[in-house]
Amino acid sequence: MKKLLVTALFYATFGNCSPNYAPPPTLDSSIKQINTPEETQQWLETVLTYESDKFLYGKEDFWAPCGLTYQHKKGDCEDYAICAAAILREDIDLGYIITVYNSDSLKREAHAVFAYRLNGKWGIISNDKNQFRSPKYQSLPKVLLDSIDEKYTEYMVYDYGGLDLVDGKGNLGPKMKEIGRYRLR
Repeated sequence: MKKLLVTALFYATFGNCSPNYAPPPTLDSSIKQINTPEETQQWLETVLTYESDKFLYGKEDFWAPCGLTYQHKKGDCEDYAICAAAILREDIDLGYIITVYNSDSLKREAHAVFAYRLNGKWGIISNDKNQFRSPKYQSLPKVLLDSIDEKYTEYMVYDYGGLDLVDGKGNLGPKMKEIGRYRLR
């Protein structure tokens, strides 16, 4: 009887020490229900945290596929933009990765966002939730002017067509096709 009581006490005490959580979902199961820009922005804010490429990859600039960013649960601005493009690829009319910079400044500052067109109107998704814009703008320059900090004076547009944004191998930056450089201000 004493042995039975000790066994019961052991399981009552230590039997509940197993983790009471579900393993993290795969990227596919995490994003399969997402199909709007608002849901995408919320997913990015909830799942990812900002971290520099220098810290994550030991490089100044590395455009990670969404699967790698999701694995780390971290990334920088272009990684957020790539994930947004990967998530919304089938749900929008058109999308581009946009980098903004100031060519007049001695500082080497740049930023990246995902610009998308839905039902003929443009919007922005960014790692900065204050830059998020619903699709209500008539043109890409108009949505950029409304959402991007005034310190940026120019932008470059990148087409990601034909790239595997989820499981692509290595740095996606050099694989993207630059389709134009434009003055913003």
